[in-house]
Amino acid sequence: MQTKKLAAFGIAVLFLAVLGLGIFGTSWNTVSELPENFEDPSNVEGIGMLIFTHYVVPFEVLSLVLLATLIGAIYMAKGEESK
Repeated sequence: MQTKKLAAFGIAVLFLAVLGLGIFGTSWNTVSELPENFEDPSNVEGIGMLIFTHYVVPFEVLSLVLLATLIGAIYMAKGEESK
């Protein structure tokens, strides 16, 4: 029981460290810094170019966090099976 609590604490600290690094280590660009495309006012192409060129690593880290959240939600929804 003690090792489970220690492992859970370690995972929580690791998660918070990654979250803090993502928040404080990212230079948050404003909308004015996006490439302008006057033909498409929604600028989906400009946002896509930034995500897949300049922000590849944060995008992939976010995908891993969301995947871990999804797996955790499935595990919690499944519940414990009685033996």
